[in-house]
Amino acid sequence: MILRMTTVRVAIVGVLALASGVGILRAEPQPAPSAEASSSIPYTVSARRPAHISRQNSGGAFTALFGVGNSQSKVLQELGSLSVLMNSDIADAVEAYYSAPKARLIWVDGRGQNAKAVQAISLLKQAGDWGLNASDYEVAVSLEGIPRNSSDYARTAALFEASLSEKLLMFLQDNFRGRIDPNKLSNYYDFKRKPVDLRATVYQLSAAPDLTAIFDRFMPSNPKFAQLAAELHWLRTSGEGNASANVNKVIVAMEEMRWLPQEFPDRYVFINQPAYMAYYFDGGELALSMKAVIGQQDHQTNFFDATIKTVQFNPDWGVPQSIIRNEMLPHLKHDPAYLDREGYKVSVNGKQMSSARVDWAQPLENISVVQPPGPDNALGQLKILFPNPHDIYMHDTPARGKFASQDRMFSHGCVRLENPRAMAAAVLKTSVEFVNQEIAGGDKKDMPVPEEIPVYVSYFTAWPTADGVVHYFDDIYGRDAQTLAAIAATSASRNQT
Repeated sequence: MILRMTTVRVAIVGVLALASGVGILRAEPQPAPSAEASSSIPYTVSARRPAHISRQNSGGAFTALFGVGNSQSKVLQELGSLSVLMNSDIADAVEAYYSAPKARLIWVDGRGQNAKAVQAISLLKQAGDWGLNASDYEVAVSLEGIPRNSSDYARTAALFEASLSEKLLMFLQDNFRGRIDPNKLSNYYDFKRKPVDLRATVYQLSAAPDLTAIFDRFMPSNPKFAQLAAELHWLRTSGEGNASANVNKVIVAMEEMRWLPQEFPDRYVFINQPAYMAYYFDGGELALSMKAVIGQQDHQTNFFDATIKTVQFNPDWGVPQSIIRNEMLPHLKHDPAYLDREGYKVSVNGKQMSSARVDWAQPLENISVVQPPGPDNALGQLKILFPNPHDIYMHDTPARGKFASQDRMFSHGCVRLENPRAMAAAVLKTSVEFVNQEIAGGDKKDMPVPEEIPVYVSYFTAWPTADGVVHYFDDIYGRDAQTLAAIAATSASRNQT
């Protein structure tokens, strides 16, 4: 069941109600992570610029034609003399709306700020409940205490109007796709950012008598997000254990949720790297879970989404040149027949030959090394393919003992599965017995899945699992620290005047 957060007036109450509907419980707070942070470059914040609204002074004709009251006409004209610093894409939308000849004020009427403005400001003040920084959305100017007949009123009202439009557009966009662009964090992130039609959104804000439906459309509707929001509220009020560290983990998790689709489909695979787990969901319910092995510190698994398209039975393994260079060449220097004895097939410029005859001093681009199918193949006896630029896939492995380890960072980036045959049967909509038969045939064989399935290769150090508990995991790759630093840099940029 998909739960949507439709109340903007009592945010925390709504969150707690939603969370109770999906069984929120609390796990014991975990110690602060001690993993060494990955190397990173400073985060590049979104470009900001002054918004310049172009207004044509149409005087009385404008007022008569479009029915704009005299005070509103003055406010609209004052908008043309303002210079308000905004994110560039938001400035484009604000300029387009207020520069239109038929523009109407959204937040100000003849009596000052209107009821919709009150609702908008109340919504922005609740930003912290959704894991955001409320200071990012504060409207610095107020109409309270300024007489409407004063010389400063029209200009102050214009500044209030433009500022509230900017802050609310930012708030909605942040909730929909996140404050930061993960692709700027490092090469380990790969997401197509969700587009937001800000120009259309301004007009929707203008036309809507109530903001609830608009807010609802922009919020993540996955029940996991509601559970995280409720956990965040509890952590901030409990004062128990290591709550501060876990608050940060929940805030990062809520930000990462926004990078993913608002709603997950009925069928999907979810891999959570810090948990070393892979999950298969069918009908929106957890149907299968298993341990996973992920990339070593210097071969980290990426954070991205893709689509499962093929299961390959009895795969061969084309050894990456980095592994040939770093792991095989040292053996070959002492034992030129090493690869022959291990059963690998070596080719030089397409011609197969014994590894003992190969001149390994030549460019490795000339040489290919392939491990034939078989139970000792590094990929095991099947792999599950979801095309992506990182050449990451799920696969079997003959190294079964690795799954007994608590920290399972052993691969070169791909995801090894504890029970790959069950996962293959699930994505193929068939039985494990069928998978066993295909493997027993011994031939390399590609089988397309009957229905393409999304896979989310994710990184959550706080995650509500199927038992209803928000679990906490070590920041094994140091990525939470990068994300928090990028959030802080974004907030600092937004609060510059």
